[in-house]
Amino acid sequence: MMKHYWLMTVLCLLSFKVSAGNFKHLYKTLDSLIVHYHELTVEKENHIKTIKEGVKGMSLTDDQVYDLNLRLYDEYVAFKFDSAFFYVEKNVKRLRHSDDHNRFAASAIRMAHILSVTGLFDRARRLLDGIQPEKLNDEQRVAFYNQQSELNLYRSEMAQFTPYFHDYIQKAQYYRQLIIQTAPKDSYDYLFNLATYTCETGNPEKSIQMIEAYLQKMETSSRAYSILTCTLAYFYQCKNDKEHQEYYLLLSAISDERGAIRENNSLRSLSEILIARGENDMAYRYLFQSITEARFYGSRLRMMQVGRMAPQIMQLYDAERTLTQQHTYLYLAAISLITLVLLCIMTYTLGLLRKKKAASQQIEAMNKALTAHNEQIQAANGQMKEANRIKDEYIGRFLELSSNLIKRGEERSKQLNRLARDRKLEELYAELKSSQFINSGIRMFHQNFDEAFLNIYPDFIIEVNKLLLPNESFAFNEGESKRLTTELRILALIRLGISDNQEIADILRSSITTIYTYRSKLKARAVNKDSFEDDVRKIATY
Repeated sequence: MMKHYWLMTVLCLLSFKVSAGNFKHLYKTLDSLIVHYHELTVEKENHIKTIKEGVKGMSLTDDQVYDLNLRLYDEYVAFKFDSAFFYVEKNVKRLRHSDDHNRFAASAIRMAHILSVTGLFDRARRLLDGIQPEKLNDEQRVAFYNQQSELNLYRSEMAQFTPYFHDYIQKAQYYRQLIIQTAPKDSYDYLFNLATYTCETGNPEKSIQMIEAYLQKMETSSRAYSILTCTLAYFYQCKNDKEHQEYYLLLSAISDERGAIRENNSLRSLSEILIARGENDMAYRYLFQSITEARFYGSRLRMMQVGRMAPQIMQLYDAERTLTQQHTYLYLAAISLITLVLLCIMTYTLGLLRKKKAASQQIEAMNKALTAHNEQIQAANGQMKEANRIKDEYIGRFLELSSNLIKRGEERSKQLNRLARDRKLEELYAELKSSQFINSGIRMFHQNFDEAFLNIYPDFIIEVNKLLLPNESFAFNEGESKRLTTELRILALIRLGISDNQEIADILRSSITTIYTYRSKLKARAVNKDSFEDDVRKIATY
């Protein structure tokens, strides 16, 4: 049911003309798809699971295994990096010394794509260098040229604002020319590369006409459709037509979400437009979703691209936080002034009571004035609470992106503030005295550190064991949760470039003597004791 619903929705969107009024519907559709992010992910995973279960128990030939690996790669290529890499690597290893150069090239080119996407450019280039294009048929030669062009484009993204940027663009253009010369005239590869080549030569209008005409043939929510609409947005950006650029980025983002395409670029580009327009909340939401999908996919390149926007987001939220703080200071100053006035009035009133008890009318008037001032104080307090809620909202958003640990600290701070406000001093003192929160924070820090580090260095424990004597290695089971011992955390910090005992002790909340003892014992367990820590620093992420 969900498939048909979203398909009808996206098809209806294509009938809209580009206008600011219709963007509201597009954003509503995109937001709805993001809400169903987990359902769409599970649907994609179940589809892949069906493919795998369909061959369970079957005795497959080498050709069938090869085809199955390619099919699973195609399912995972825009969904999960590590799974796509796993299946295509099987084919590459199997055919590396095969005489069938076309079949080897088909898998090697795919593997080069997945390496390029995650930012491993040198490995992708070396893999492509091992392919001999003159031995390929036309189809594989076009795929080879496509991958060479794509690799140079990704490298140009990382080389922006450097002298090498235009070199990579020129190389990409060179391979596009080869594709134009080789690919069939009615093929997707021919049209796409002709259009991008034409745009780079200074004629985006002609490129737009070619792609928009071809787009009518494409299936929405497919990866090719997402790429074409995102490319159209770039063409319109070259024309400085921001309205059409936003429109096609929306279509591309909708197609990405609908097709569970986690290797994407449109949401991040869309958030840049929203930031420039001052719609920071929506921009933050889309940027956070883009980060979520980049992490799910495992693309370091996309994470680095999103990371470039982090300072800009931080500046925006810092500015809003500063403005909120300024408002808070103004309210506090007003309250202080009112309090001072009240103190003066009360002092004056008490003086009058001592001197002239008969002046009841004057006292009554003063009481009315005090009541009015109290109402003003309550109104000011209400405004201050509202300002605090706004401040907490923006700080909360920033802290959620930065660290769950800081978020828990904020929640504890709010709890203590409530106890102080309610004057529950005994409970407040008990909370402040308790070390449970700090210990819980330390455990959370260790857990997050362990998981983050092992996500970056998944084979770290295995590689460390290689440096130790056979009977001194650490126990390791792949099925267990990602946790490090204190000794392994010390080695992890050394791998990250932190070697000073005092620094390590401060981070791990241990004594410097304990750290020194652990390091000495670890060196004693090593195969090469003198170079042990240097060897740890050389452990690679893959």
